[in-house]
Amino acid sequence: MSTTRRTLWRLRAGLTVAVVALFATSFWLFQGVHQTANSRAVSAILEISSVRQALATADRAAVETFLGASKSAGPTLTLPAEQEYREQIQTAGLNLAQAARDDVAEDIPGRSDDLQLAQGMLAVYTTLVEQAGEHYRRGDDTVGATYLWGAFRLMHHDDQGILKTLDDAQERQWTWLRAQFPSTWAMRTATVSWGVCLLTTLALLCGTQLFLRRRFRRDLNPRLLAATGLVVVLAAATSLAYFSRASLDEAGTMTRRVAETRKAEVEAERRFGDERLARLLLPVCGAPSRCGPTVAKELRVRPGSPTPVLPAETVEAAEIRGVTTRMRDATEYAGLAFLIPLLAVTAGALIWSGIHPRLNEYRYRPR
Repeated sequence: MSTTRRTLWRLRAGLTVAVVALFATSFWLFQGVHQTANSRAVSAILEISSVRQALATADRAAVETFLGASKSAGPTLTLPAEQEYREQIQTAGLNLAQAARDDVAEDIPGRSDDLQLAQGMLAVYTTLVEQAGEHYRRGDDTVGATYLWGAFRLMHHDDQGILKTLDDAQERQWTWLRAQFPSTWAMRTATVSWGVCLLTTLALLCGTQLFLRRRFRRDLNPRLLAATGLVVVLAAATSLAYFSRASLDEAGTMTRRVAETRKAEVEAERRFGDERLARLLLPVCGAPSRCGPTVAKELRVRPGSPTPVLPAETVEAAEIRGVTTRMRDATEYAGLAFLIPLLAVTAGALIWSGIHPRLNEYRYRPR
């Protein structure tokens, strides 16, 4: 085989390997970002945050319902707090069901079915509140307060409460999201690999053009020139992943801010509930400590303490819409994934067809 033919074989083989590697790294980079953007993890986090805030509000409203009723002729179904309780429980139930559908942490090792467990615990909680109401209506305030205390403990227990269970479920969504492509070493590795493959492919294409022009004394090879243009277009399409990643990162930052704000709201509602439950238990116990160490430990706010206030900062609908908008922006280019294999295959075909005629010229020549 002549030296020229051997060189052409090597150039074609090198370009083929380079284009295949460029396709692989481009697809890895592009799909890695957009698969994360298309996931439902952010939605699940927001929904769980909404559930926690709604349940904390409902629990505080339940205590206020019985506290207000105990000062009148008995509990009714027309107290404002009673209406708030029912609305918040309904909202929490709907959001919890949606969060269970959006759960993306199925494959996390050691994962438990926290959301299903929370759904079951919520059913027990509402039953306890209903039992408390029934006993208050009968005039048995002591048993009613006991049921209400049980509901409060089920909601707020630090290790096994509903809010803690939801917090664990939310943390698993964060764990899954942090482990995904844009937030790990894989993004840097894919970027470096893609850059090396792109530069190598362009360098080989330019080198092949120069070799052909010098060896055959002809103008630039039009097919190789077209392949070079397609490689540039492929690089431009792949780089759209960085715009998607920027939107995804911004959505993540906004989601964390919403989750932290709602966490503060939950804690404020807890303090409200503490103070009002302590007032409700006062006629029964005389003092929370007389109802036993568990009650004294769980009620962190004592009667006579300054009335807790809700934080001035609350989650607005505009913030939720902002997260939704950023996530939509992050998936805007996901439909262009088909361009990567199409451009890579077309560029490879042009490279082969551009070099093949030159190889044929040296098929029977010894030089």
